Amino acid sequence: MLYFLYDRMERWSDVPDHVALIAVRIDPERIASLATYGGETRLTPSEYLMLSHLLTGLDLKATAALLGTSYDTKRKQSQVILDKLGAKTQTGLLSKLSLEITAAVLDEILPLQDRNLEAALVKRQFGKDVTVTTISVGDGPDIPVWEFGARRGRPVLYFHSMLAPIVFHDDMINLLKAQNLRWLIVPRHFLGMDDRFDVPTRLSRFTQALAETVEHLSDEPVICIAESAGVPWAAHFARHHPHMVSRLVLAATPQLFQMVEQPKKSTLFIEMSQRLRRDERVIAGLTQVYNAISRVPILAQKGLLHMYRKSVADTACLDTLFQKPHLSEWLRLIANHATLASIDELTNLQRNWLDDLKKITCQVTFIHGTEDPISPIHDIQAIAQTLPDASFQAIENAGHLVLTQHFKPLIKQITNDEGLRHIAS
Repeated sequence: MLYFLYDRMERWSDVPDHVALIAVRIDPERIASLATYGGETRLTPSEYLMLSHLLTGLDLKATAALLGTSYDTKRKQSQVILDKLGAKTQTGLLSKLSLEITAAVLDEILPLQDRNLEAALVKRQFGKDVTVTTISVGDGPDIPVWEFGARRGRPVLYFHSMLAPIVFHDDMINLLKAQNLRWLIVPRHFLGMDDRFDVPTRLSRFTQALAETVEHLSDEPVICIAESAGVPWAAHFARHHPHMVSRLVLAATPQLFQMVEQPKKSTLFIEMSQRLRRDERVIAGLTQVYNAISRVPILAQKGLLHMYRKSVADTACLDTLFQKPHLSEWLRLIANHATLASIDELTNLQRNWLDDLKKITCQVTFIHGTEDPISPIHDIQAIAQTLPDASFQAIENAGHLVLTQHFKPLIKQITNDEGLRHIAS
């Protein structure tokens, strides 16, 4: 029998002193259901036994010796298991299955009061459509990972905006499944990065931890999609770990602190950048003001509507989003529990992340709304023109929230080679 052992008993304040760990038996039906996500696949006792040994860390040769059979017999049986469970490689199956078992068991046994608030919120919003996992590679930090869509699909790593770690589209899950996409999010607002380090050090540590996590999650390069404030983070990741990125898609790219072309008139971003660069204390002040507004839903709504007032598409989108509770809940949660992350966001936007983009070797695609009031489209076109192999698509009737407003057509184009050739042309 295969058992899942959990020894973090300090998570419970009232656990009896004599209890050292919890053991949960994982039977054949549970393994098959986790691996096939609700399919009717059944493992034979022999296949279950072999897979159990592999999940404990034994390789195929050691498993065959332990079970008293030949390596060739177990190699053939391994292929049968892969075919049954729809996996491409043994390594990929074991990695995904171990994460699924961990997520499923911990979701059942962890006390509700000890769960992370952000994990509880994303679970409340998406229910069974999200898998929440925490990964720690070696002596690195604990990295939370949220997965949506097709669990065996093409991996997409999403670098979110400042508003929330998720895309606000009602049909997001069905669209991801229809495109066979495995949407991965690391909610960087809630990583708890050590405040003893400066912002550039935290950026480097995050990038390295993210690379180790992605390497554990996927045995193929990922498509990186970044939105708004997520763009500088994605650019840093793609530059320093190019072998892990097949394509970089940048939606609602923010302005650079130093314009490629001198704008005809100043923007909110330029004014803010100039003030930030003259006095770093402004960042702390802006963060306090932003958080104070975000804690009160009616103030948050008025503040965002004023900021996006020059874009009909954005104000209409925000009106719709504020009719539901989730945007207000995310804004309040970030304001109350992610002060350091908010400072990092503002600071990271001020660095010269265009230098990262110029050193990226993968295909880069810019997607930008024609009504974007935060980042004027002409400036972002100028940025794209500095990159020899970059493509640019202007989206009509779209503002800064372009990914939410046009998620369905964009996700089809982004993940389809024909669609990208159309964008480039």
